[in-house]
Amino acid sequence: MNDKVAETLAINTGNMIASLNVQVAKLQVALKEQKQVNDSLKEENDKLKIENAALRKKVKANESSANSTNNQQDNK
Repeated sequence: MNDKVAETLAINTGNMIASLNVQVAKLQVALKEQKQVNDSLKEENDKLKIENAALRKKVKANESSANSTNNQQDNK
């Protein structure tokens, strides 16, 4: 009887370990996919930051130009 209990425990333990290994593998795949998405979002964010900086420079230049024109008109 003890041999049967030990065998059952061994089988159950093996099955639990196998199940945990499958779960870990699924989590590793999900993590890798999430990292790829995260990297892609970081790249997009960096591009948008560069575009935003360029637009800010344009706006600042336009504001400076508008202020200069206004000052010239005020001085007339």
